[in-house]
Amino acid sequence: MTKNALILASDIIEQAQHSGRRAGTSLEAIASEQGDETMLAVLTEMDILTVAKIVREHDATIPSIATWLMDADSIKQLLNVEPSYWQNMDEDQVFCAQSEAHSLLTQIFLSYDDEEKQLEVLKAIVEDDFGLLYLSLPFVGHDFSELEENEDEEQISGSIEELLIKIKTLSEEAYREVMAVSTNGTLDNIESALKQNANKQRVTAVEMDTDDMFAPL
Repeated sequence: MTKNALILASDIIEQAQHSGRRAGTSLEAIASEQGDETMLAVLTEMDILTVAKIVREHDATIPSIATWLMDADSIKQLLNVEPSYWQNMDEDQVFCAQSEAHSLLTQIFLSYDDEEKQLEVLKAIVEDDFGLLYLSLPFVGHDFSELEENEDEEQISGSIEELLIKIKTLSEEAYREVMAVSTNGTLDNIESALKQNANKQRVTAVEMDTDDMFAPL
């Protein structure tokens, strides 16, 4: 299994360099043809930066299978490194860090129904300082006073309102922490902190890969 997983992972990593969406399709094919266990073995052999690239090139309408099957700690790590991809997008006027975070979080919390796992993921994210910043980012600058009064009303599918209500449904404590951060923080400060941490994580990941190259066989 390990040797097969390594070969498959190398192929997926190479595909992801060109297209995260295509690499995600290949992961789905592995799960379909060889089972979820094999796909998870392949994910385990991949670096978190590549997994983040795959996931971020999907959204809630076409979610990555990785967000369904990754464990809570891996998803927390993914949120820590994903903002490193924002660095090269700053000059694009269409780019918005809030939209990027919203898209990824909707994959995690709105694209499948497994509240037990989602609660586990939510707790792992909130317990991490940068995870909490990432989770709060989509809600910065918005007024949700009317939503709190009418939260029983059906929200637009995939909206930030639906995402916020989902968080509240899973955990009132997490909801309060998200509201505190999004109310007291500023978009620039949160985005800057997430980028700085993600870039440190990226450097560490690259250094670890380099160390592995020179490890004794």
